[in-house]
Order: sequence, then C-alpha cells, then structure tokens
Amino acid sequence: MESRPAPPPHSVELSIIIPVYNNASTLDALLDRIVAVMEGLGLTFEVVLVDDGSRDESLAVLESRAARDPRIRPFALVRNFGGQAAACAALDQVVGRRVLSMDADLENRPEDIPAFLAQLDSGSDMVCGYRALRSAPLLTRRLPSLLMNTYVRRQTGAYIRDLGCGMRAFEGWVVRDLEAEGEARRLLTPLLLRRARRVTEVALTQGAKHKSGGHSFMSLLGIAIDYYILTARRPFLVTGLVSLTAIVVGAIACAASATQLAGLIVMASGLLGLPLSLAGEYCQRLYQLGQKVPFYILRELNGVEHTVEAPAAAPGRGLRAARVLEPAGGAGPVVDR
Repeated sequence: MESRPAPPPHSVELSIIIPVYNNASTLDALLDRIVAVMEGLGLTFEVVLVDDGSRDESLAVLESRAARDPRIRPFALVRNFGGQAAACAALDQVVGRRVLSMDADLENRPEDIPAFLAQLDSGSDMVCGYRALRSAPLLTRRLPSLLMNTYVRRQTGAYIRDLGCGMRAFEGWVVRDLEAEGEARRLLTPLLLRRARRVTEVALTQGAKHKSGGHSFMSLLGIAIDYYILTARRPFLVTGLVSLTAIVVGAIACAASATQLAGLIVMASGLLGLPLSLAGEYCQRLYQLGQKVPFYILRELNGVEHTVEAPAAAPGRGLRAARVLEPAGGAGPVVDR
C-alpha cells in the first residue's frame, strides 16, 4: 500500500488516536463502530492508529482497513516503546480541530464519543472518562490507582477520578507542541491536565475488555516512580532528611553503652546517605535544566495562533526514540530529528 500525504491541519473536525499493541482480534470491530458513530454524527474525522511493535497481525489489519478507507491512518513504531510513546507519536500526526484518545481493546466504547464532544461544545478544554464500575483487584490495582490519582491531583490542581482510563477528549491547542515538554511526555495525562483550563468528566459504561497484554503491577509501579521523579522539585530531600535523622539517632545510641555498635552502624549509614542525597539533588537539578522546557506557551485566541519557539531539544532523550515511526505500508521510516 502506498503512503498517502497527511491532510492539511484542521481539515477534519475530530482526530481519534489509538495506540495498538497485539489487538488484531478487536481492531475490525472497533473501527466499524467508530465509523458508524462518526458518520451518524455527520462530522469529518480521521482515525490515527500507531502500532507499538505488535507481535500479532495488528499491523496487517490496519493496512487492510486503510486501503479501503482513507480516513484510517495507520503508523508503526520500529519496535515496542510503550503505550505513552505510541500515544505521543499519534498526537504528532493528527490534523483535527479536536482530538479524542481511546484504547484498542474495546474496553472504551465508541458509542460514548458523542458525550465527550458535547462536553467540549459546552466549553471544556479537556474531558476525561472514568469507569464507574471496576472489577480490578483491590490491592494491586484500585489502591495504587487511588494513591496515584491523589498525587496527580496535588501536582496538577485538577480533580479527576480515574487517571488510568484511556478515553479522553481535548481541544486541539491542548495537545499542540508536546515535543517542547521533553521527558514530561512519559505521562501524558498529568501533562495535559496542567495545560487545560477547564476539565470535566464523563462516566463510562465499561465494555468487554479483551486480553492483550495490559500493564502488570510492576510496570504500573515503574510509571508511578517515573512520574514522581519527573514532577518532584526536591526528590532527594526526603532521603537527605532520613540520613540526617539516622546520624542523630546513631549518635544518641553511641552515647548509651549497651547500643554502641548499633549506633555506629546507624550513624555510618546516615553519613553515607547524606552525600549521596546531596549528589542526587545536584544531578536532579542538572537533569531539569537539560530539559530546556519553555517558560510559557500561548494558546490561540480569536482564531489567531500564537506560538513560542521551543529551544532545541537536548540530544539523546529517551522519548525522542518514540518519534521514530513508519507509515504503515509506506516507503521507509520517518525519523524526526
């Protein structure tokens, strides 16, 4: 299949982005339902799907559908980079005035799309779906999700009930120029919550989820640690305070004849941890400076687009690799440098 040129910006009313990973069994049904809903609304649309290194026939299904319907625009990452990277790659390709994201496993129902668009029509900048009924395990899913949601609310100032729900809708300016955000793109939802001014929610009826290799508990833990490191202004302050406390406790224990050995061990641990925490603090500051995040980004007003040139990206950043993608059936990889 020959690659088609991208439509001009804002040439469609809604861009739907879908990261795909081993979803061959659900893609045909998902796309059929999306097309039926959007044609029923009478809106121009595109569906941008990014295959994240699937090991099944997902990419072949996408190529077959794109050959029959030009509104379906598949892309493929050169290997598996993860769902957030695939979503970033999809957002870099959209041309719609508005954007809606959803998962490919049919847990998100295309029939809910009109409810999201209605909220955008009423003045919202970002609309988040939340799953009213969840059957996930309490200790490994729901409790960690509650803790993560609480932390994100504190960091962004936006109250949403379900950070892990993949169905969201945005005005186009909210998702523009994401490359300027650097490593913050590792977690898109908190980043977009900080950009949007008015955020509302839509309750979803959970669809029938098909197994496709979702996040494990350890991968979710890694995502939480990534977000803490990216957002905490002083991530090593806690370890520094713990080290100082250990030094004081160890010194007090050394003063007591019965606990001198234990006191020496505790105090030595504190003396070792303190310089490591200070070194970590300096490394974190250098890391933040290296991101070259712009001081501000203006949104468009009255139909006039205001842009701020972002500084040149620092070489070697991890998510730059996420921009390496290949149009499905195209003439070779497209590498954004």
